[in-house]
Amino acid sequence: MIRTSTAALVALLWLTPAVAQERADIARNGAVDLAYWRHGPEAGVPIVVINGQGVATRPHDDGLTKALLAEGFRVVLFDNRDSGQSTVLSAEGSAAYDLSDMAADTIAVLDAAGVERAHVVGHSLGGMIAQVLAAEHPDRVLSLISVSSTSGEPGLPYGPAMAAMSEPPPDASAPMADRLARFYRIFEGEADRMPDAEVAARVEADMAVRDPNAAERQVAAAMRTGDRRALLGSIELPALVLHGGDDPWFPLVHPESTAAALGGAPIEVIDGMGHILADAAAPDVAARIAGFVGSLPTP
Repeated sequence: MIRTSTAALVALLWLTPAVAQERADIARNGAVDLAYWRHGPEAGVPIVVINGQGVATRPHDDGLTKALLAEGFRVVLFDNRDSGQSTVLSAEGSAAYDLSDMAADTIAVLDAAGVERAHVVGHSLGGMIAQVLAAEHPDRVLSLISVSSTSGEPGLPYGPAMAAMSEPPPDASAPMADRLARFYRIFEGEADRMPDAEVAARVEADMAVRDPNAAERQVAAAMRTGDRRALLGSIELPALVLHGGDDPWFPLVHPESTAAALGGAPIEVIDGMGHILADAAAPDVAARIAGFVGSLPTP
């Protein structure tokens, strides 16, 4: 089962948007350089977004970033290690890392951006990193928003995307772009289907920056950290769990496990949303984040 899950998680890398290179500021965590961007008013409520597996930040084109800016947030974005413009570790000679190391990367970004504390939004793998960040660095976190993610509880089932990705493509000789587009469609929801132009743009960018070995290392980081329920149980910060009702990767038992481990954190299920945080779903996600943050006492 571990081998199958690893292969599927690696395949998930090829669903995620890369971008043409755009100059970024650089934060450093030891030997790891982390590309980051800041948007929005200095007086805005700070929020840091942690990407999912293999995602390279789209600093100006990402739907969630635009929606969060429209809600008035000060937004910090960055590329995780082994993705985008951040350090891509060599397959040989690099120490293995886990989600704690990736959480420490986030702290380095906050330090470089001059942000003492922030609301933390993590999507998919980024949600796992955000959970560890909130548990291990609570003094830097205002709240935790875990989106389309999971607790790492052993034995939870995967959705139909697992089987779909395990099947051979209808045409094994099809161009890589066609196969990537097929993966995108597997991970959509009923209400956030992407226009062909959006899929084509993501696929085109996707193929520009890719390192399958980096994907393996990010998968290994999540698996090395494993079951996070005990960590989640130690978190005393405000938390919100957001999830797509049509998520074909993590069925609803995953956010339910996360919320239970957090001591009964609220879950908001977005009808029709799949696993990919498509631009069409971003305004709804951002509005829910803004509503949650706005309900909290001013720090």
